[in-house]
Amino acid sequence: MAELLGTHGYQLDPKGRISLPAKFREAFADGCWLTIGQDGCLFAFPRAEWQRRAAEVASPPLSDADARAYQRLFFGSSEEAALDAQGRLTIPARLRDAVGLGREVVVVGVYDRMEIWDRRSFERYERTYAGAYTAGTLAPASGSLVGGRVVR
Repeated sequence: MAELLGTHGYQLDPKGRISLPAKFREAFADGCWLTIGQDGCLFAFPRAEWQRRAAEVASPPLSDADARAYQRLFFGSSEEAALDAQGRLTIPARLRDAVGLGREVVVVGVYDRMEIWDRRSFERYERTYAGAYTAGTLAPASGSLVGGRVVR
């Protein structure tokens, strides 16, 4: 699995495309799956990670109402995409609109996925959490995701 790391600023072209960082292109050579993420961004998964995440989201029983809602939102907003020969990713208009992407975007590598943010939204998000991160008071939750919930 490729490690997707770093924060990169880009501009969407008139066709809704962004150039991916050169080091990300290899990770998405077999395809890219886009979906609406949490916190106002798009998630972009390479093939292997998409397959793992899709299986995780699909695994709860059909009788679980919260899981059904999560599945509908996760899969219902998903699209497969491919990089063009220049390493650009076209972001469908419905997904751009759903998270409010403007011309200025930020691409964040979050280890096993890439996030695509509107620049102003990302700057607000970063300001909200940066102080706690640098102070050491922001820590990841321990546990595993089951039906859209962290189980400890």
